[in-house]
Amino acid sequence: MSSTAEMLMTLSIFPYLYFLYVLNRVRKERPELVHPLTYYGFLFMLAFIFVTAGIGYYAVFILGAPTLGHVDYLHGLSESGLTITNGLVLAGLKRHLKQLDATGVGRGK
Repeated sequence: MSSTAEMLMTLSIFPYLYFLYVLNRVRKERPELVHPLTYYGFLFMLAFIFVTAGIGYYAVFILGAPTLGHVDYLHGLSESGLTITNGLVLAGLKRHLKQLDATGVGRGK
């Protein structure tokens, strides 16, 4: 990966942190708009990022692999964190839709 791409990937954490900040403010001011599980799913993404960085460091600098993707079991472990994150976000959105459906909001009537 080029140094420019690596720098952009590293700097992309700041817009994501801002997204989490705004989502948290919305959640506090209008809790009916964001299900807590959805928020925690997006928050868990930070854990995924830091764990993946640590696993990537281990794969490259300790095991000597060119990238994390070259060590299948570590790459799979890392990607399972992303799967958990996506599952939390999806479960929160599904619960939120069920809540809206139960209250009759959003039926277009």
